[in-house]
Amino acid sequence: MFERLTHTASKSSAGNHTPEYALGARRSYAFETITRRLVEQPCQHVLDFGGLNQPNLDFFSKFGHRLYSEDLLRSIDTFFTPDEIDRRQIEPSRLEQFLDESLDFPDQSTDAALCWDVLQFVPPVLCGAIVERLFRILAPDAYILAYFHPETGPQKTCAHLCRIVDGKTLMMRPRGAQRMIQPFNNRAIERIFQRFRTVKFFLTRDHLREVIVQR
Repeated sequence: MFERLTHTASKSSAGNHTPEYALGARRSYAFETITRRLVEQPCQHVLDFGGLNQPNLDFFSKFGHRLYSEDLLRSIDTFFTPDEIDRRQIEPSRLEQFLDESLDFPDQSTDAALCWDVLQFVPPVLCGAIVERLFRILAPDAYILAYFHPETGPQKTCAHLCRIVDGKTLMMRPRGAQRMIQPFNNRAIERIFQRFRTVKFFLTRDHLREVIVQR
């Protein structure tokens, strides 16, 4: 279940100062695009699939936004059995139950979803179901931010903890043990978001594909 996280803070600019603790952090042009929208639009409802962390909470709170945080990978590991995940086959009733517990929001009630690199680490049928639920709960013109590892990379790799440094910079560190990864080429990414209005790709130096999807 998403936890609503909010506290009062004044609206301010995203800032461009990178603190010392973030040395080695990476610039994200896709996140920078999301930030510009958040600055322009007050009182946004933002979903964060990476779990609760103070930097992300502080960042969104200073704009007066509401952050709903969920460690989606942990929720998946807790809800589904290892056999369900290994077989990559999940009963429709189980999918619906998981979505009702983890993404229990009214239709068109949220303004942005930060998926980070989570979608690539879940079984395809579950990934598709999550995207469909997002389409339902996101407001018109809302955005999804997602990262995808190279399609020709290893079959297993670590998901990342994503911590916001400033309006254009993220600290991304491997989390936990390596997990099976689902390969996605650009066409597959466009296909899974085919109900959405636009899918925009951003080139990066480290081959991590940054994607912004607009509802």
